[in-house]
Amino acid sequence: MKHLKSILVIIAFVLQTNNSQAQEKKLANSILWKVEHKDIEKPSYLLGTLHIMCEDDFIIKDKVKTILNTTDALVLEINMSDPEELKVMQESMAKSKKISEELSKEQIQKIDPLFKKTLGVSVEQFDDYGLSVAYSLMFAKMLPCSNLKYMEMELQKFAQKNNTPIKALEKVQEQMDVVSKALTPDFIYEQMLIFDAYKTDFNKAIQAYNQEDIIATKALIMKKEYTNENTEKYMVNARNKNWVDKIPKMMQENSNLFAFGTAHLSGENGVINLLKQKGFTVTAVYQ
Repeated sequence: MKHLKSILVIIAFVLQTNNSQAQEKKLANSILWKVEHKDIEKPSYLLGTLHIMCEDDFIIKDKVKTILNTTDALVLEINMSDPEELKVMQESMAKSKKISEELSKEQIQKIDPLFKKTLGVSVEQFDDYGLSVAYSLMFAKMLPCSNLKYMEMELQKFAQKNNTPIKALEKVQEQMDVVSKALTPDFIYEQMLIFDAYKTDFNKAIQAYNQEDIIATKALIMKKEYTNENTEKYMVNARNKNWVDKIPKMMQENSNLFAFGTAHLSGENGVINLLKQKGFTVTAVYQ
């Protein structure tokens, strides 16, 4: 069960990292943003997350803990505390095509050394689990440590300790549908070929994130090398719009902490700008 939750978090990370790099207006250095509206009594908050990092680099900042202690609900991309959602994930994994059904023999030969290096098995040994699962698990191997922290899991633990309700912006099946549209076998294969380059950029992104520089973080994990024509459309823009359609109603019901990948915050089609277009005031929280 814990393994399934880890895969869900990593898939969420994959979804935010594959976006085109565009020029961004400079936003304040903050991972936490306050959202207010004249017709809504209580504010809510947006927290940009970096889904996975080494334990030594990981911290839930005091300002985030303060908000977790005062808001009515924690809203994640998906609700990993829901057994039914984990069941959907498990069923989806069971339906995965074999890697040998999605890639040519030549492609498999080229990525086989990466499988052995990162996952400790050959492509043939991992064949039944499918390419998307392999790609997700490889992300955990980008880090120079074995003690990993998954931010969404830690936020969930904090909320559960406080008996704070946990909600979601989307369903697991919705995420799986996005993966199937945007992450084609050939695209995943191409990303595996540049695994080492992405590994370098991601470890730089961790440092930028811990300095709360959300623009630099996004620029590092969203270079043009890590995208294709479908990823921005399906993985970021469409999801941001869907979330922003849901957030106002959720704010009317509760004061929430919305936590999702930090790359979703900024940009013309980012959650911050889309909420401003709907008449919300969105301001950085520094402490």
